[in-house]
Amino acid sequence: MSTADRRRIRRRILSWVPITVVAVICAGFVVAANVMQDSWWSAPEPTAAADQRSAKGMSVFTGTGIDYLTRDGYMKVELRDASESARSLGLDSDGSRTFEPIVPINAIMLGADGVIDLDLVRSVTVVSEDDRVAAVELLTDNDGAWTAAYAEVADVTSEWGFTPDDLDALRDDLTARSRSADGMPYRAALAEREYHGARVSAEIAVDPAASQVTARFVVKPR
Repeated sequence: MSTADRRRIRRRILSWVPITVVAVICAGFVVAANVMQDSWWSAPEPTAAADQRSAKGMSVFTGTGIDYLTRDGYMKVELRDASESARSLGLDSDGSRTFEPIVPINAIMLGADGVIDLDLVRSVTVVSEDDRVAAVELLTDNDGAWTAAYAEVADVTSEWGFTPDDLDALRDDLTARSRSADGMPYRAALAEREYHGARVSAEIAVDPAASQVTARFVVKPR
């Protein structure tokens, strides 16, 4: 076989390589699409499996439980005397678990006398003590300015019973700390109070160097 013949054969073989690669990629997309089609993630109204919600319908904080509440868009935690044990919710008896859903969710906490809810939650920390949920800490989305975070905190906490005087004091505290921080992180908080049979509080933390502002809400059993 001549050198020219070998070159023609090699070119013919190489010309098939891109086509083969494209075919493999397309096949992969088809398989993935079929898997997603059969997944509860693609269902318009997913139904929780036995390991994705507690016996009382509360959120559980295992991997599958967090997957479900993220897809459902709602996290529900009971903060009452008759609430389920921390271990039954996928938590340690004493400890904390933090997760960040891939999209913001709505958090619903059941206090002894009513419901506390917060939307656009981007991070959740559930704290457990003595095999009970001891606190739920929630971080929300904001645009990175402490004034915007303050407006959000004021909007939420005014419904939680904090007074205009409380909120004015929080704003004045933030303003004073921002002037004296000299580029260092600073924070200001609303003192804890009772609302709907639970204890609630809020805090704004500012890190000027990282251009990061965080609105943090905490709900605890009464």
